[in-house]
Amino acid sequence: MGPSINPLCPQIGETMTMVARQGPQPEIGSFEFHGDTVTVITNEQGSWAVLGQLCQNLTLDANGQRQTIERKAWSVGKTCVMHVMLPGQSRAYPQFLVHERILPMWLANVTTSRIADEAKRKKVERAQVELADALYRYVTGATQKPALAPAPREITAAAGPVPYRDQAEILAILRPALPEPYATATAKVILARAMGERPELDPAETPLYAATFLAEKGHKAKVVAKFQSGFGQRVSNAYLKRHGRRPEKIAGPAGSRIDTVAVYTAEDRPLLEQVYAGMSDLIAAFEHGDQIALSA
Repeated sequence: MGPSINPLCPQIGETMTMVARQGPQPEIGSFEFHGDTVTVITNEQGSWAVLGQLCQNLTLDANGQRQTIERKAWSVGKTCVMHVMLPGQSRAYPQFLVHERILPMWLANVTTSRIADEAKRKKVERAQVELADALYRYVTGATQKPALAPAPREITAAAGPVPYRDQAEILAILRPALPEPYATATAKVILARAMGERPELDPAETPLYAATFLAEKGHKAKVVAKFQSGFGQRVSNAYLKRHGRRPEKIAGPAGSRIDTVAVYTAEDRPLLEQVYAGMSDLIAAFEHGDQIALSA
């Protein structure tokens, strides 16, 4: 036998009445909340939850909670009694219902500090945080909507997959601490990829690291890890001689990890090529099994 409902709820704003009204038959449904069933009755006045069922789920005294609710000014016109057959029952019984609009108020007024049992207290506190939202999602049909397709994601060595929107937010937060060419280039890359376009960067804007430069030369990760520090120090020294200052440093790739590394641009590539040419024989010897000692 299906659920039995006999509508006795007043219009919103009226006092509670036990006189049946004429009108469309209410709908009854339910959703699961952390393993407990929450029954919802919906009519033209909105959606209603069964206080006794909620109190049983949360191990609260239903009669005491009803008395507390009825004493509150915010409950006027937003409670009623209806005959409902709940799961596990063989017939419909009168149930005290609370309107969806006052459910958060009721939960907020439950004093959890008086609940000695820690497990029960945490269950009530979780309901205070999540139950009203769960009811709203059920009422609005959000729980029945198909899941949205995942947003395109970029792979980063530091934190794993990060959506484009999150990348943009991270860049905005960190931009004051970043070299302007790097920040500009990164912003253009995020925008282009989010729009499905190919990033087009000015050579002066394109970030370049010692480790990525060595990887571009076709060297394996073991070789890059061996030489990136010495190579990077030599490039930094050459940069100092040319520009009178050290290159700026930011978080960047250092082998298989993220560390604070010097950042260059494509305009600095000839400098890196010059330093690399002076080390290419050492790198080749290491790749052939020779023991190499590096110095800056």
